[in-house]
Amino acid sequence: MCLAVPGKIISIDQRIEDLAMAKVDFGGIIKNICIQWVDVAEGDYILAHAGMAISVVDSQEAEQTLADLKQLTIDC
Repeated sequence: MCLAVPGKIISIDQRIEDLAMAKVDFGGIIKNICIQWVDVAEGDYILAHAGMAISVVDSQEAEQTLADLKQLTIDC
């Protein structure tokens, strides 16, 4: 089973041709994610698997999911 947490794109790096990468904030954890095959911009939210963005997520839904996850950690 896989759990996907939305991440917010904080910067995009396209210095390497045909390999667009982004720094993505997953609730305070910053990861480098390949965004080559999704149409995104800074500030967008994505779901990623194995270091690759697989889909763009609606920002309101992403922020609500992150708030729900934060609440779960507080309640535990």
